Amino acid sequence: MYSIQIGSLVLNGPLLLYLSFGAAGWLMLRFGLRHMPERGLILSCAANAFWLWLMIWKGSFLILHPVEAIQRPASLLYFDGGERGRWLASLAAAVYVWRRASKQSLHPSRWINSLVLYFLAGWLVYHLLLFAFGEETHWIHAASAGLTASLLMSLLLSPKGVEARQGRGHALWFLIGHAVLWFLIPERPIWFLSFSKQQIIFLLAAAGLIGWIWFDERMHKGGTHG
Repeated sequence: MYSIQIGSLVLNGPLLLYLSFGAAGWLMLRFGLRHMPERGLILSCAANAFWLWLMIWKGSFLILHPVEAIQRPASLLYFDGGERGRWLASLAAAVYVWRRASKQSLHPSRWINSLVLYFLAGWLVYHLLLFAFGEETHWIHAASAGLTASLLMSLLLSPKGVEARQGRGHALWFLIGHAVLWFLIPERPIWFLSFSKQQIIFLLAAAGLIGWIWFDERMHKGGTHG
């Protein structure tokens, strides 16, 4: 999706989608953390991380294509760094959140659940918009939105909403569910065996999360018995 035309108005499609992602995540945090004393701190961190991500994503065109950006400065308004730009922006945002969280005396469970809540809400709105605009393989966007909505509702209605295990568990189901869901796209480009690039990313992230949960459980039990 490169542009969206509404009458005579032409909008930047990716920028609109990412702004919707960020707004949905922030609003969900504002609602979901309404009884948490640290709500303002987490909302501020989420907003700053998102704007940092957006600026690096747009500005990455200058980093990745410096000659073209210098020759045609106006290209910075219309182009971005693409997939590599998104990875750079995501890395910068993750480092920012990690540094901000490490400086606060806030239990990690609250940060983890907040991040999962933010991401699920953003992902849901992102794919609902792709479905609404009739993006290619639109039915997969509807299926992704349905899976995400069910996980989001489960997390919101959980009586243990501030426990780390709740957020990590929902994140794990999100990753595994989407790795399976992508099998339903017959024309997906294959990277390794019968897995696409997206599926490999989902599975690697799920494996890392499982390893983290296992290690954390072992440390917790060791600390309890020690």
